[in-house]
Amino acid sequence: MRCLESSQRGVAVGRGNAAAPIRRGPVARPRLATVVRVATDSEALPGPQGAFVDGQEAEARQGIFNRIAPVYDELNNNLSFGQHWVWKQMTVKWSGAKPGGKALDVCCGSGDIAFLLARAVGTKGEVTGLDFAAEMLQDASARQDDQRREGTAQGRANIKWVQGDAMDLPFESASFDAATMGYGLRNVASQPTALKELHRVLKPGCSVAILDFNNCTDPIPDAIQAFFLEQLVVPAARRYGLAAEYEYLRPSIKRFPTGPEQERLAREAGFAAARHYPIGFDLMGVLVATKGR
Repeated sequence: MRCLESSQRGVAVGRGNAAAPIRRGPVARPRLATVVRVATDSEALPGPQGAFVDGQEAEARQGIFNRIAPVYDELNNNLSFGQHWVWKQMTVKWSGAKPGGKALDVCCGSGDIAFLLARAVGTKGEVTGLDFAAEMLQDASARQDDQRREGTAQGRANIKWVQGDAMDLPFESASFDAATMGYGLRNVASQPTALKELHRVLKPGCSVAILDFNNCTDPIPDAIQAFFLEQLVVPAARRYGLAAEYEYLRPSIKRFPTGPEQERLAREAGFAAARHYPIGFDLMGVLVATKGR
């Protein structure tokens, strides 16, 4: 779950270094009665106000991830029974990150995948973690600082944390040897735009691996996912006063493109090859897209 849009072009974030506030663009005014009706229907969906309303989703979703940052890692680990680490390791493997390479993790959150990428590229490689939520980036930087004080390999990793927009990446074209995105594509205002940006910053022949909930069309996994989210995840989040933030999950998944639709969007964004892999009993999925040479 992460990253949407921020007009902040690219702000490096470190512990104790508060990121510059995100500038908000003007909210588009509805011009037709049908637009007003759609916005009203969107506002009726579970989750924080504005999370599904055109022109308001960026601010609303950024607020979600800033608010859940203090408990994000704990809930992820407990509610997935630790399986999220398996899914994230698969994502890094499918990205093709190699020793000495330069890797990008978009919508990095508190840094789980970025730290795994750093392990893959080694001490001679470089990792950039980008997110639009300042609180998440502060957590990621703090985690690295803690590891550095303990003298671990993770603490010595060459990672740069940047606050920025997944739909307007502040990097030169053909800059990265591998890219990942964990629980972020579902949350951007324009998935085609985010995919085009990922295609732009990858070097020819390189891949991005995108992990997220799977909008499964099979009714059995879909019912299991609904039960898990509504009967387990939301009640657990309610104990932290974050029920609305986690009620956002289910409708966001059902509005997310299916695996075949993601493959089509990736090819339309310019990728030469794209394949979506359902994992975790079809509850999760990883889209692997490769740029042509």
